[in-house]
Amino acid sequence: MTESVEPTSPESPADFEPTGGSVTFVGSGPGDLGLLTLSGARALRFAELIIVDEDADLEQVGMLAPAHAEIRLAGSDDEVGEILGAVARGRRVVRLHAGDYFTDADAGGVLPRVLSQAGLRANLVPGVNRWSAALSYGGVTTATGFAALDATLQVPAVDAWPSAETLIIRSCGSSSVAVAEQAKRRFGADGTLLSLVRVGTTRQLSEIISWDEVENTDADEVYFIVGPGIEDHHRQRLDWFEGKPLFDWRVIAPRTKDDLDPLVEELAHYGASTELVATMSIEPPRTEQGMEKAVRGLVDGRYLWLVFTSPHAVAAISERLTEYGLDSRALSGIMLAAVGRGTVEALGRLGLVPDLVPVVENTTGALAREFPAYDDLIDPLSRVLVPSADVAVEPLLVGLSRLGWEVEEVTAYRTVRAAPPPAEVRDDIKTGMFDAVVFTSATAVRNMIGIAGKPHAATVVAAIGPATAAACEIHGLRVDVTADAPTFEALAEGLARFADQRRRDQLDAGLPVTKPSQRKRRKRRKATPAAD
Repeated sequence: MTESVEPTSPESPADFEPTGGSVTFVGSGPGDLGLLTLSGARALRFAELIIVDEDADLEQVGMLAPAHAEIRLAGSDDEVGEILGAVARGRRVVRLHAGDYFTDADAGGVLPRVLSQAGLRANLVPGVNRWSAALSYGGVTTATGFAALDATLQVPAVDAWPSAETLIIRSCGSSSVAVAEQAKRRFGADGTLLSLVRVGTTRQLSEIISWDEVENTDADEVYFIVGPGIEDHHRQRLDWFEGKPLFDWRVIAPRTKDDLDPLVEELAHYGASTELVATMSIEPPRTEQGMEKAVRGLVDGRYLWLVFTSPHAVAAISERLTEYGLDSRALSGIMLAAVGRGTVEALGRLGLVPDLVPVVENTTGALAREFPAYDDLIDPLSRVLVPSADVAVEPLLVGLSRLGWEVEEVTAYRTVRAAPPPAEVRDDIKTGMFDAVVFTSATAVRNMIGIAGKPHAATVVAAIGPATAAACEIHGLRVDVTADAPTFEALAEGLARFADQRRRDQLDAGLPVTKPSQRKRRKRRKATPAAD
């Protein structure tokens, strides 16, 4: 993050001298940054200052922003002055909003005030407005258009309601009954509607009810949709969101040193909400001499190849270069190899593209098989540097040595078992409040049980491969799912297939469809006094 500078606010367009700065207002979607358009993502990629909503996920924003970008929360006393001052100093500013600026009434007054002063140096990228999002996530089609009524601030009289074949009403949960009282005057007490709560999240709930059944809730916002597109039989065919096999499943994923964000994305594709629990922490090496010598060698041109086996190795080299006042340009002229998608992405955030990534299988052993042999007639140097953890990557080292390379391994970081998760997470694991646990390695199995205990017997256990499944069984866990291939995609797909079959079995048996965490819990027996 760069150092902030006190903003200066031009008073009129005449005070706004031409600079290289600009401001782009970017909309995304209701509570979901993943609904960004390509134009919105591109604006973030080139931003120098990003101002986001106060409830935004800063970590998620940081993944889309360049490493040098400054990210701030909105809500300052003079946000307009802050934006215009940064633009006047030549900075590229992005104001990110969870929705669409022109169609969301609560997007704030910053946009018109900045547009009136910044003029042609202001841009706008549309987002997904909450009204169309409610229709899409609710699986409702509109043949002749729709009308929208925002009743979050006050409930207007029924004669002020818009007329349309389909009407979407947005309300606070606490004023739902007041909305329903007005709606009865127009649609009748027994008129049907689609009620939507927590739209677009894995905890979304949609119900077709009558206005007499509407109750106040503690939800921040509720949508009521009235129209011909809400018929129950019609929605069953279009219920693409809540019909996902893992919808509303709470999944826990123990994380070791690997990046599990791709796994979280795959599980979200099937409707699950995933919580990561760190079972391993990354610490500096016990001694610094090895890394100091290695980085000096990189700068002095001692190595022809630099091989990264994890994102942590990338971070370790980058941090050491920064300490010396250098950046990724110090690696120019050095051939780079990388193992793993997370490693490639970590290099990309530094502006680096690896020269070699395994094609057939993204492992250290595969890299050794695809690595070029040393040729003393072509290659000016024979040395390869491999910064890694305190556990040797033997297949890679042996493979490169057989190819004629002089391999130097340096401990760039250490992996140690992480501290236990919070007490409430440990309790949820042991009492079966998670619907499933996904294990991506045998180490993850051992570490999680070591710091948090065994998952409850009702929790579905999924393993990424036979070795991980064997580790589960050694620790007394029943394995319900073993992925067909050792990939995150196969692991998520296997868990989704299991959930689908479980649902079919419940329906065939005439049972209500429930999640694994919704089992009947035994009541504790009250202690009876001993007989005299």
